[in-house]
Amino acid sequence: MASVDFEGYQRAWRLRHSSADDELMRQVFGEELGELQKKGTQLLDVARSYFPHLTSSTYEALAREPDTLRLEKDRCEREMEQLAVQNYSAFIGSAEVTRGVRQELSSIHTELQEMAELLEPTQETISRLKDTASGLGARRAALRNVLAQHGALLELLELPQLLDACVRNQMYEESLELLAFCNSLLQAHEARGEDINVLTHIKDQVAVQKTNLRDSLAAQLKTDIHLPACVRIVGFLRRVQRHSEEELRELFIQHRSKFLDTHKQQVELLRHSRGSVGTALRNAADLLRTHVYDIGTQYKALFPQDDGPLGTWLNSQVMWLMTLLRHHVMPSSSTGKGSTTSLSAKIDAAQLTTVLRQCVHASSTLKRLGGHFFPAVAAIFEARMEHYSREMLDSALLTFHAELGRYDWVPSTALGGSEASGWLHPQALELTRHRPLAVLTNDIVQVFNELRQCALHGLRVSVVTHCYECCMASVNLLRSVLASQTLRSGSPKAAEFHKLCRHFADILVPLVASHLEALFGSAARLDSSTIVSSMVPDLIQAEVEYTLPPEAPEQADVPSVAVDEASPSPAPAQPEVPTEVAAWSEPNA
Repeated sequence: MASVDFEGYQRAWRLRHSSADDELMRQVFGEELGELQKKGTQLLDVARSYFPHLTSSTYEALAREPDTLRLEKDRCEREMEQLAVQNYSAFIGSAEVTRGVRQELSSIHTELQEMAELLEPTQETISRLKDTASGLGARRAALRNVLAQHGALLELLELPQLLDACVRNQMYEESLELLAFCNSLLQAHEARGEDINVLTHIKDQVAVQKTNLRDSLAAQLKTDIHLPACVRIVGFLRRVQRHSEEELRELFIQHRSKFLDTHKQQVELLRHSRGSVGTALRNAADLLRTHVYDIGTQYKALFPQDDGPLGTWLNSQVMWLMTLLRHHVMPSSSTGKGSTTSLSAKIDAAQLTTVLRQCVHASSTLKRLGGHFFPAVAAIFEARMEHYSREMLDSALLTFHAELGRYDWVPSTALGGSEASGWLHPQALELTRHRPLAVLTNDIVQVFNELRQCALHGLRVSVVTHCYECCMASVNLLRSVLASQTLRSGSPKAAEFHKLCRHFADILVPLVASHLEALFGSAARLDSSTIVSSMVPDLIQAEVEYTLPPEAPEQADVPSVAVDEASPSPAPAQPEVPTEVAAWSEPNA
C-alpha cells in the first residue's frame, strides 16, 4: 500500500516538474521551442532530458558547457567517420539492397493492383454467392421446418376441401366448427403480422366456402320445410355471422317467397288452362291458408320482437289472390265505344261458392297474423253473383219474349194426370198450362237455385231490385203481345192470354216473393202489389178474383193434342218442367 502511494507521489512529482521544466524551457528557448516541436518529438525529449543538467550546473560549468559540447560533437563526428570508413561496404550493400527492395516492392505493388483489378469481378461473384448461400441456408432451414411440420401443414391445407365436403353433404354443424377453427387460426396469424402466402391463400378459400355454406343454408329455405328445420337453419345462419338481424329477416322472407312462387306457378298454369279456373282459384286461396300461414308463423317464431317485412309480404300475397279474383270473378266492365271485356272463364255458382269458402277459411286463418282480408274480397263475389243473376234474368226475359212470339195459345194438359199431383205443388200445374210462363218460371227458379248456393247478404237489395225489374219487364212483354197480336175478345186465344196473365199475377209473382224471403229473410220484400197493379186494367181485372175452372182431363186431352199436331209452333206437346218448378214453394236458403 505504501509502494502504491509512493508511485503516485512520484508520478505527480514528475508531472508537476515536467510542466515546470516546460515553462522554463519556453523562457529559455523562446520561439525555438516551437520549431523543436515541429521537427520531432525526439529533439524535444533530448532537450527535456538535457534541461535538468543545465539547471543543476554551476556558473563555471555552464561557461565550460559550450566547449564541452563542441568537443563531444567532434568526438561523435570522428567516431561516425571511423565507423563509416570501417563499414562502408556494409553501408553500400545495404543501400543496394534497399534500392532493390524498393524496386521489387514497387513492382509487387503494381502487380497487386493489376491482380486486384482482375479479382474484382470475382469478388462481386463471391459476394453474390455468399448472399445466395445465406438465402439457401434460410430456405433450407425453412424446408427442414416444413418437413418437421408436414402433418400439421397437410391438415391445414385440406381445411378448404374438408369444408366443401361438409357443405355438400349438408353437415352444417361440422362446417361451422371448422369455420370457427379457421377463424381462430387466421386471427392468430393476423395478430403476429406475418406475411405467409399459404395462410393468405387458405383464408381466401375459406371465405369462398363460407359463402357456399351461406348459399346452401339459404337454399334450404326455398324447400318445403317446417318450423323445427327453419329454426335450425336460421340458427346456423346466425352463427355464420354474415348478416345482421334485419338482413336475416329480409333473407328469410325472400327465400320463403321463392318456395311459395313454385306453388304460384302451378296456380298460374291451372288458371290459364281451359276449364280449370275454379280449381286454380281454390288452390290459390288454399295456398294462403296453408303455406302463407306457415311461413308467417315461422317468421313470428324466429323473429318475435319485430314484424319487419312480414306485414308487407302478407299484403302482397293477399293482393295476388285479389288480383286473380278480380280477373276471373269480377264481372266485365265497359272499356269504351260500347264494347265490353268478357270474362276469361265461366264460373258457376257452385264453383264460386267453393272458392268463397276457401277464401273465408284462408282469411280466418291469416287473421291470427293480422291478415284478415275477406271484407276486401266479399264485394268481388257479390258483384259476380249480382252480375250472374242479372245475366240469367236477362236471358230469362229473352227466352220469355221468344216463347211468347211463337206460342200458339193452345194450353197444355200434359201434367194434368192425378198421378203427378202427389209430388207437385197444387198450383204448379197451372204454371205448366202455358209454355212461355212455364219456361220463365223455370228460368227464374234456376236463378234462385244458383243464388241459394252463394246467398251473400250484400246481394239482397240488388237481387230484389233485379227481380222487380224482371217482373216489370215481363209485364211489358205481355202488354207488347197484347198490342202486336190480334186477340179478339171472347176468343179462346184471348181467354188463354188472360189466364196466363192471371197465373203470372197470382202465382209467379208470389213465387218470386216467397223465394226472396226464403233466401234473404223477411227484409227482402218484393213490391208485388206494384207489379200486379201495373197489369190493371189491360192485362187483368182488379175486381175479378181468379178461380181455376174445373176441367176434366179427358175433355182437355183431345183438343190439345189436335192443336199440337196442327200447330206450326216448335214447342213440344209436353213441355219440360224441371224439378225446380215442383219444389218452388220450399227453396233452401
